[in-house]
Amino acid sequence: MKCGLEYTGEVFIITSNLNYINMKKLILLTFACMLSACNPFSEKKITKGFSSTASVPNPYREKLIGKWLQPIAGQQKEKQGFELQENGTASSLNIHTLLYDGWKLSEDTIYLSYHTEGVKLISKGIDTLVIKEVDDSELILSPIGINVSDAEFYHKEN
Repeated sequence: MKCGLEYTGEVFIITSNLNYINMKKLILLTFACMLSACNPFSEKKITKGFSSTASVPNPYREKLIGKWLQPIAGQQKEKQGFELQENGTASSLNIHTLLYDGWKLSEDTIYLSYHTEGVKLISKGIDTLVIKEVDDSELILSPIGINVSDAEFYHKEN
């Protein structure tokens, strides 16, 4: 077996067969690590409509199912909000341009998939909301990156 280091004018070449095999394994391992590191949200995959949240054991889940409403700014007698259903679907309540399609719960975070209708710029997306507090009648949510003082307060209705 020939061992050594050769310079070809552009790069150094390892001439040991054993080192070549170890280098090949190292490159494959590095590549595999890079691939797994490039997908930081692999455990939080979100798809439109979300198939189901039934398999996720979470202490918030049972309390979240139902209709959650808040007063409309400037129209305190009117309310708007959303309804979360046990099968993972969601719907907007008294919001005519932002329509919720589904929901998913991961630890203390709710992901609400939505699409818009009746507006010039139609879009789809996911609202990511951190649960600050929840009980049988009150829900406090804070959008990711927003101060606690900007939290949204909802009351549960039957």
